[in-house]
Amino acid sequence: MKKKVGTILDEELLVKAKQVAVSHNLSLSQLFEDALRMYLLSVVSNKEKRKRNISQKTRGSMPVSRSVLDSIMQEEGVYEI
Repeated sequence: MKKKVGTILDEELLVKAKQVAVSHNLSLSQLFEDALRMYLLSVVSNKEKRKRNISQKTRGSMPVSRSVLDSIMQEEGVYEI
């Protein structure tokens, strides 16, 4: 289901968008929809890449100081199975 939306755009940006839409034989709505879909896919893709990169960069470990490690080891339940 499609919904009508209203927005305010920079006039120069709108002119360029209209030119691209005409040159690609698209409606302005279709151009905006395609552009928004591509942007949202890239945001999700980049978020997933950042999640993987953290794991890759740390190789599954996180460097911590000795004092932080000692305080974690002193917490209740650390040695419980």
